[in-house]
Amino acid sequence: MARLVSHGKFLLDGAQKFYLRGVSYGPFAPNSRGERYPEPDRAAADFALMKKLGANVIRLYVPPPPWMVEEAQKAGLRMMLGIPWPFHMAFLDSADMMREIRDAIRKTVLETRQFGETIAAYSIGNEIRSDIVRWHGPRAVSNFLAELRDLGKQIDPGALFTYSNYPSAEYLDLSFLDFISFNVYLHREEDFRRYLTHLMGQTGELPLVLSETGMDTIREGDQHQAELLAWQCRAAFELGLSGFIVFAFTDEWHTGGAEITDWAFGLTRRDRSPKLAFDAIGKVFGENLPPPLTTAPKASVVVAAYNAAATLGECLASIRELNYPDYETIVVDDGSTDSTSEIANQVGVRTIRVEHNGLAAARNTGVEAASGEVIAFIDADARADRDWLYHLIETITRRDAAAASGPNFAPDPHSARAAAMAAAPGLPREVRAGDDRLAQLCGCNMAITKAALLKVGGFDPMFTNAGDDVDLSWRLEASTETLAYAPGAVVIHERRATLAAYLRQQRGYGTGEGLLYRKYPLRTADGNGMYAGPSWIGSLFGGARVYYGEFGRGLFQTVYSAGNSYAELPLTIQWIGLSLIFLILGAANRLLGVLGAGGVALSMLAAAGSAASAPIPREHSGPLARIYLWIVNLIGPALRGLARERVKWRFEPAEAGADPNGPVELHDQIEFRTSAGAALIDSATLLVAIRDALVRRGLAVAETDGFQSYDLQVVVPPMIRVPINALRTDAGIAVLWRTRAAPQHALVAAAVMFVLLAAGFSLGAGIVGMVFAALAVGLLAITRARRIPAIINACAPEVAGALGISVGKRQEDET
Repeated sequence: MARLVSHGKFLLDGAQKFYLRGVSYGPFAPNSRGERYPEPDRAAADFALMKKLGANVIRLYVPPPPWMVEEAQKAGLRMMLGIPWPFHMAFLDSADMMREIRDAIRKTVLETRQFGETIAAYSIGNEIRSDIVRWHGPRAVSNFLAELRDLGKQIDPGALFTYSNYPSAEYLDLSFLDFISFNVYLHREEDFRRYLTHLMGQTGELPLVLSETGMDTIREGDQHQAELLAWQCRAAFELGLSGFIVFAFTDEWHTGGAEITDWAFGLTRRDRSPKLAFDAIGKVFGENLPPPLTTAPKASVVVAAYNAAATLGECLASIRELNYPDYETIVVDDGSTDSTSEIANQVGVRTIRVEHNGLAAARNTGVEAASGEVIAFIDADARADRDWLYHLIETITRRDAAAASGPNFAPDPHSARAAAMAAAPGLPREVRAGDDRLAQLCGCNMAITKAALLKVGGFDPMFTNAGDDVDLSWRLEASTETLAYAPGAVVIHERRATLAAYLRQQRGYGTGEGLLYRKYPLRTADGNGMYAGPSWIGSLFGGARVYYGEFGRGLFQTVYSAGNSYAELPLTIQWIGLSLIFLILGAANRLLGVLGAGGVALSMLAAAGSAASAPIPREHSGPLARIYLWIVNLIGPALRGLARERVKWRFEPAEAGADPNGPVELHDQIEFRTSAGAALIDSATLLVAIRDALVRRGLAVAETDGFQSYDLQVVVPPMIRVPINALRTDAGIAVLWRTRAAPQHALVAAAVMFVLLAAGFSLGAGIVGMVFAALAVGLLAITRARRIPAIINACAPEVAGALGISVGKRQEDET
């Protein structure tokens, strides 16, 4: 038995995962020695019964005497050792009380550190009352708990430290702990699973242990207790929790100076005779964990790889060790110029080599070759946890979902630079839409049913570097499919090793976001970004709010976003670009130069603030890592934004033979006709084909949501809109469009121009230059809009050919 360690989302005993299978024990009426535990013979018999149950951890609420720890050692049990102090009092208002609490932590760790591996963890507190947290403030309480943890670590650096929280103070920041413990009593399975899924997401990279749950048999009966604990225990481990502790081992319980006789939460009665729940829990504790799946459809793991020789070997090695009964592995070599294919062939997995057409096309090739009902995707520079595929497919089958995605974490950093890159902005991640639902899958860690993939047409090959996972997520969402969150499905994803590699990644992400804009130009600012990056167009006052409930007694007091903040604005390419323009114009107007310098300074300060607040491991959080992260925060978002705007503003050339600068037809129309005797083409199919063709040529095209007067609409920033409508005719379908200014955007542009002109009279030539710049932007939009009719006409033959119909100029009906 070795000391437990916390690594990633799990607890480890050596190289193996360790699942806490626990029961709480005591406190009891004082024994003959004045100890709040039974006599030694009784305790030894209890420990033997716990081993029969399959338990490996005892949760204690008061420190044990040495003989009791030795008895636990003999029985092969570890202890999660609680350290009592007045959690129910306003302890931060009393310097004496705070000193006594520190002394209690110091004394307990000093007296028990000799038992080493028998101490699974120290619990430095239990359920500080929510009204006390509200009174002191969550930051003050978190800081004090962090101080207690540090005090314990100074005495016993190898020990694990936790704190048992509860839903009414969920918002406490406990990220400094080795693992998070929660006491949760929920008796409906749907609520229980959803809330634990939520907690798994909230705890981030830290393991989560359910440190208390149970049922009173006096009121609910033995049978109900057994049924409840059986599905709760199984659910906790299926979701990926690292431990499950039942309250309590026995009905015997003494607290507050009195014997408790009105509650009976034990798995055994006072005489230690087992209840029905004893065998129910024992059955789950005795299984291999996580519990075996009731259904395990065949899965295909697809790895799209391009020049991935440096990392592919470790990726495939992790896939080979997956805890899943029926799966295949397919590597799609996307035209690599290194030894990617050779490495895959040496491992013995199926390898498909194709021309280099980009990420989405490579994934589609894997989908076509896959024989599994569920297809999982992992990047070639990622390593899967042993239970990664288990948790993805368990979530999909249980939720009847089309897809599931889990978190990806950086490997342990070995240098200040690696730590900074792990905390860099704009990294890939899943985006949650609720406790157990997702708004966006993350391509490096996702699984999708093959039926759902085929239903929506697979990945869009337009996305060659990034954005294909977000586009697929939005299309699945539009088809009313469920995207489920699988927090136990963990992959370790390598971060970019150098600044240059990181900037190339961000440029690729920016290009992907620009392509997403083409397909979804009217999505909200929050939803338009890849991985839901923050938008600078947000609410004036951002941050987070805590739901306390009336009188501070809300049962689930969690953190809610108050909306976007302008804190990200100085890091955008728009802000930085405008600040640099002001600096240049400062040669003509000193005030503009001051504004430009101030803008650049704010950008540097915003980057410094982000770098200072980023979570970096303490051993690497020195000045070097913070300076490196400051540079990354300053350059990365701006470069990503520049790449995004370049794609958004760029048109692809029209087909040969079309004059993109020809005369503008404000009202134009094309008619698509079917051959004689053929079935009439569906207008929805036609519009989808037109939209796809226009998007491939660089236009941003929005679909109607059913409340708009258009079927499609081409969006030309900042103020030009081209609505497209389909009209059924005798011969086929007529497609009509017209170019117009968007009224609200035109009004905003006019207001801005008026303000700039007014300011120009008082500030001089610098502002006049800005006015001309604004006019240039408007002229650019008009010039771009003039090209749209030619592009639509160029797309028409392509669309007609793909659908097997003819196309021609619509003849007006004679009336």
